[in-house]
Amino acid sequence: MTLLNQAQVEQLKEITTQLRQVRQEKSICIEEIAAKTLIRAGVLQALEEERFEELPEPIFVQGFIRRYGDALGLDGNALSHTLISNVVCQKHNNYHQNLDNKPKAYIPLVLTYILLLVAASAGLFYTLNPPRITSESLTPEVNSQQSMVPNK
Repeated sequence: MTLLNQAQVEQLKEITTQLRQVRQEKSICIEEIAAKTLIRAGVLQALEEERFEELPEPIFVQGFIRRYGDALGLDGNALSHTLISNVVCQKHNNYHQNLDNKPKAYIPLVLTYILLLVAASAGLFYTLNPPRITSESLTPEVNSQQSMVPNK
C-alpha cells in the first residue's frame, strides 16, 4: 500500500479493530467473510492483523472495508468513507504543495509560440508574395539571348 500518514494509519486501525470485534462477536470465521465478500482470506487477515504494507492501494482497501462491513451487517459505506475521505484529503493537500513548488515554465513556452507564429507568418507572406521580376533583372538575360541569335 502507498504510505499513509499517522492519522490515516490510526483511522485504519480503528476500523479494522471494529470489524474484527464484530466478526468475533458473531462467531464468523474469516473464510466465511471471504466467501461472502469475494475478498481473499489473506487480505482480510492482513487487514485484521494490521499488516497494512501487504495491502493494495487505499482505493481498493476502501472497497474491502465496505464489503467487509456490509457482510457483518454494519454500514460498510460509512466505514469506508471515513477512511477514504482522510486519504483523499491528504493526497489533495500534497498535490497543491507540489504545485506551489513547481517553477513557472509557461513564459518560455509563450515566447516559443510567438516565435513560431512570426516564422509561420513570414513564410506565408513569402509564399503568397514571391519576389517580383523586374525589367532590370531581365535585361542581362535578354542581351545574352540576343547575342546567341545569328544576325540576318
